[in-house]
Formats: sequence, structure tokens, C-alpha cells
Amino acid sequence: MALGKVHIGDVNTDVILTVQETINGVNIPLDLNTNPASTLEVILSDPDKNESTHTAALVNSPGTDGKIHYLNTLVATFDESGAWAAKAKVVLLDGSIFTSNEITFEVLD
Repeated sequence: MALGKVHIGDVNTDVILTVQETINGVNIPLDLNTNPASTLEVILSDPDKNESTHTAALVNSPGTDGKIHYLNTLVATFDESGAWAAKAKVVLLDGSIFTSNEITFEVLD
């Protein structure tokens, strides 16, 4: 997730999430190089629980670390103060769907 504080109207806020898979009870980053994705998304929920879906990209190509991000370039993305949530959604080419745990963060006035 973004370092520092997020305020209403901030731009260039980078929301970074890691998608993991569980193998033998151990969580490891989903290797998006070995398992190519057709869809990378970050789903944001505002304080009223309204969801918005944003196209994401790999943080580090080729994606072996499972990290994806959404770079907010629109002022309207964070338009309300309060507790926001974010989660990642990845759809692999084989149709498998992975989602991350939801993280929460505060958007300030």
C-alpha cells in the first residue's frame, strides 16, 4: 500500500498489493510470470462500501513477486475521508481467479 498519508484529492497515490497462493499451508507470492494473467485489478471500497474496480499493472516485471499496483492519476479516486479498503483480483489465462486479503487505510481531509 502507499507509504505516507492519503488525502482527499491526492493524485499519484500508488496502491500496491501482493497476491499469494497457499501451498501446503504456506502462503507464497503468486508467480505471475509462470502463471500469466488475463486480468489484473485493484478493487477499492470507499467508507460507504461502494466498490470501484481499477486496471492494475505488475510492480516488478516479470511478476514473480506477485505484486500488482494501481497508480491513482485521477483526483476523483479518493473523494471521501474515512476508512477505505483495497484488494487485488487476478484472473489467470487458465480461468483461475485469485484475490488478496483486503487491507484498510485512512483517507484524510
